[in-house]
Amino acid sequence: MEIASNDEYIYSFLLEVDKTIASGNIIYVKNAIINYSKFIDISYITWANLLILEIIQEKLEHIEL
Repeated sequence: MEIASNDEYIYSFLLEVDKTIASGNIIYVKNAIINYSKFIDISYITWANLLILEIIQEKLEHIEL
C-alpha cells in the first residue's frame, strides 16, 4: 500500500475547495475537511472554514425577506 505525500493531500484538498468556489456548494469543502484534516496543516482547515462562512453569508445576503 502506497502512502500519499503531504503535498498530494494538500493538492486533493485544494481541488475540493476549487469545486466549492466554482459551484457555490459547500459540501465539497466540508467533505474535504473531514477527509484530509488529519493529513494537512490546520491553517488549511481554518481557511476552508472561513470560506464556508463567506459563502453562506453571501447566500444569506441574496435572500429577500
